[in-house]
Amino acid sequence: MMLSHTQTTTATQLPARGPAPAVRPRMARDQAVRALKRQIIVDAARSVFAEMGLEAASMRGIAAAAGCTTGAIYPYFRNKEELYAAVLSDGLTSLHEHLATASGNATDPRERVEIALRSYFAYYRSRPDELSLGLYLYHGLKPAGLTPELDRRLNRKLSQALDVIGDALAAYAGLDADARRMELCQVFSYLMGLLICDCTHRLGALGSNAEAMLDRYTADLLRRLAPH
Repeated sequence: MMLSHTQTTTATQLPARGPAPAVRPRMARDQAVRALKRQIIVDAARSVFAEMGLEAASMRGIAAAAGCTTGAIYPYFRNKEELYAAVLSDGLTSLHEHLATASGNATDPRERVEIALRSYFAYYRSRPDELSLGLYLYHGLKPAGLTPELDRRLNRKLSQALDVIGDALAAYAGLDADARRMELCQVFSYLMGLLICDCTHRLGALGSNAEAMLDRYTADLLRRLAPH
C-alpha cells in the first residue's frame, strides 16, 4: 500500500518512542531501591567481616545481619569474596573522596602535601576496622580469598586515591613521573607502617607517638623535596 504525502510526512515526524512518562519515575525508584538494598548488604558484610574475618564469615551470617534471606544477596553478589571486595572498594572510594576534599582546601603546594599526608593517616586511624580488613590483619597480613581480577580492581582504586598524594608531591617538588612514583611508594609505605604501629599500640613502648612521628616525617620530606 502506498502512503500519501501527508501520511509520509506524519510518519517521519513521529518522535522516537521511549519509556512512557509514568515508567521513568518507576524505573528510577526501582534503581534507588536496588542501590539501597545493595548498600544494606555491604554494610552488614562490613560488620561481619570486621568481627569474624573472611574465612569464618558466611553468607547466612551476612544475610542475618542485613535482615534478609541468603537468596536475596545473590542477585547482587555471587559469593562472600565478591562481598569482601565490595566492602574494600567502598572504603577506597570513601578514602579518595576524603583526601580530595581535604587537599582541595590547601592554599599552597606545601600545605597541600601536609594536608594530604595527615588526612590519609587520620582517615584510617579513625576507621581501624577498614585498616584491618584492607590489610587482611585477621589472616596474618596475607591476601585471603580474592581473585586476581578483584585484586586488580582494588589496586586500581587504591592507586586513584593515592594519586591525590602523588599529585601534591609532584606539584610541590616538580617531580617527573618516575620520581613521583618512587616518592609516593615511600610515603605510602611509611604511612601504612605508622598506622600499623599506632593501631597495635607499639609506639608507646618506644617512647613516641604517631602524631609526633608523622609531623617529623612530613617536615623532613618537605625539606628534602623543596624546590631549589
